Amino acid sequence: MFRLIVCLAVSTAALAQDKHIPQPASAAAPAAVNTSPLTHEIDLNVPVSVVWDLFSTDEGFKKFGVAKAKVDCRIGGKILSHYDPAGELGDEGTIENTILAFEPMRMMAFRITKAPKGFPFMNAYKSTWSVATMTDLGGGRTRLRLTGLGYTADEESQRMRAFFDQGNAYTLDRLKQNLEGSSETARMSPAAPADDPLGPITVEATVNAMPRDVWKNWTTSDGFKSFLKTENRIDLRLGGPFEVYFSMEAPAGSRGSEGCTILSFDPERMLSFSWNAPPKFAHARGKHTWVVVHFLPHGAHGTKVVLRHNGFAENAAANPDHEAEWKEVRAYFTNAWPRVLASLSDHYKPKTATVPPK
Repeated sequence: MFRLIVCLAVSTAALAQDKHIPQPASAAAPAAVNTSPLTHEIDLNVPVSVVWDLFSTDEGFKKFGVAKAKVDCRIGGKILSHYDPAGELGDEGTIENTILAFEPMRMMAFRITKAPKGFPFMNAYKSTWSVATMTDLGGGRTRLRLTGLGYTADEESQRMRAFFDQGNAYTLDRLKQNLEGSSETARMSPAAPADDPLGPITVEATVNAMPRDVWKNWTTSDGFKSFLKTENRIDLRLGGPFEVYFSMEAPAGSRGSEGCTILSFDPERMLSFSWNAPPKFAHARGKHTWVVVHFLPHGAHGTKVVLRHNGFAENAAANPDHEAEWKEVRAYFTNAWPRVLASLSDHYKPKTATVPPK
């Protein structure tokens, strides 16, 4: 049995059952303050569907060593877990995480919203969140990348970071042993229909700029305006606004993506934000979908931007009387997002000098 350390607020009592994991009281803070993201990676000889199930299903989550688990896989949904077989989900020993954003088979972002009684870092955990990224390597192999973010220079936060640094590495090693010995390794990822009228939209573009520069284009007001030429309000923090105003002449509330917010981010790698439909879609305008943008190094000095727009099928299922409208919304953005990424790519293309006629 092993314990999930991936910033899921494991109780001191649960950790004490495993002698290989250092106890919080003995986990000294590092000599130098380190507030950078805490990242661990491992390659697993299992299909990406198996790894995705770990984070998105009750039975999958139990493979992290918890006795009980309940996963509500949606934006704002809760992941409840308990290490005590006699405990009840919802009692003081429950670990509660809230899902910030996700892409099926690719990414899950979450944060602790309730720590169990006795957790030794009761203040430090409140500023942190985690991102689990799954990369399909082909041949039934998956790379799992776990990143903990939001650590501060505070002493308690530094102790928690040091504690999870060692604990996460141990947990991933045990996870590899557990999964690769399972019969589930034969189950492959299902293929998504290419023509699904409610499926996620995927758009890619290569940009002649480094990831750190393209990251600023999406996460700062000046950067976004520089390539799309629109007024906006962007504040890079969990819950911060991600509002793009396409028509300043329109009435307030109908100018663009008012009310949309940043759901999660991994600096210079991933940004996720909620999104709404144009005002002409009366029903959908009041609902939210979500977008995940990845920034991948490309070539010597470029960036590959991969944008996925999710949530059409989920909204249609929740509002079956408006399924036709959600198909129209998806069709609208199927045309809109390529234009946005084309503007970004054009922004970094060399400008051709105009030679005046003689």
